[in-house]
Amino acid sequence: MGAPVNGGRRGVPAGSELWTAAEQGRLVDLVDPVSPLVPVLAGAGRRFLRPLHVQVVGRPGTGRDTMARALRERLSLTVIGPGEDEQGAADTDLWILVLAGPPRRADRELFASLPADRLLVVLGKADTHGDWDAAVAVAASCAGRLDTPVYPVSQLLACADLDDAEFAALATMAAAGVGMPSMAGRFLVGRPGSDERLMRQGLLRRLDAFGIDTALALIESRSAVAANAEALSRALRDASGVPDLAGPIGERVDRIRQWREVELRARLEEAAAAGVDRAGAERLLAGAGAGA
Repeated sequence: MGAPVNGGRRGVPAGSELWTAAEQGRLVDLVDPVSPLVPVLAGAGRRFLRPLHVQVVGRPGTGRDTMARALRERLSLTVIGPGEDEQGAADTDLWILVLAGPPRRADRELFASLPADRLLVVLGKADTHGDWDAAVAVAASCAGRLDTPVYPVSQLLACADLDDAEFAALATMAAAGVGMPSMAGRFLVGRPGSDERLMRQGLLRRLDAFGIDTALALIESRSAVAANAEALSRALRDASGVPDLAGPIGERVDRIRQWREVELRARLEEAAAAGVDRAGAERLLAGAGAGA
C-alpha cells in the first residue's frame, strides 16, 4: 500500500513486517509476550481485520432503511442504517448516500461532508421514475450535478421474496394478459378485506408498480428465470441494480485498507508517545516506514 493519504500521512507499506503481520492476524507476534504493547497490538489487529462497515445516509424518505436491508441481503455487508448503532458508526469504512431525485440542498451538504474517496452515491427508488431508462437518465443528471458517478437502484426489488401463492397469482394475471395499470390504485381489485385484495396490496407494497410490471413481463416471456417463485424473486433482485454495486464497492477497498493502515500506525505512535514499550513501538514504526 503506502500511498499518500489526507493530511500528508502515509500508510504502512505493503511488504513491511508490520503490514504482513496485520494481514495475517499476528501483530502480537512482533513483540515480546510480556511487552505492554501486546494489548495495543491485539486491539489494533482486530480493528484492522474487522468486516467492511458500510453506513447508509441520506434525507428521510429516500429509502435508507430498505437500502440497508438490501445491502445486507444481496451483498452480505455489515451495514449501519439510520439511527442504528452509533458506536458502530465510528467504524464506518464506506458511506452510501441515497438520493430520491435531483440533489437538493440537504443532499449537497451531506455529500460535501463525507470523504469523497470512500463515498458511493445511488439514486434510490429507481422504480418510481417510470421505467429503468428514465431512472438511468435521472441518475446521469444527478452525476453531472455532483460530479461523481450515481448508480440507479431499486431497494424494493432487491428485497423481493415472492411466495408460491403470489407467484401463482402473477402467473394467472400474465396468462390473462392483465398488465399493471398506469394508476396503482386500479390494481387493487376485489372487495376490501378479500384474499385477492390483500394479496394485491401486499404485492404493491413490496414490489411497487414497476416491480409488478417487471414480474408480469418476465412471466410472459416464458423464460426460465421466471419458472417459479424462487426463480422470479431472484430475477427481480438481479434487476434491482443493487448487485451491480459490488464492483464500485470493490474499487474502494484498497483505499479503505490504506485508511486502516494509517489507523494502525497511529495506534503505535500513540503508544510510543505514552511510553508504552516505546523502544518496541518505535522499532515497529521504523520498519513500517522503510521506503515510505
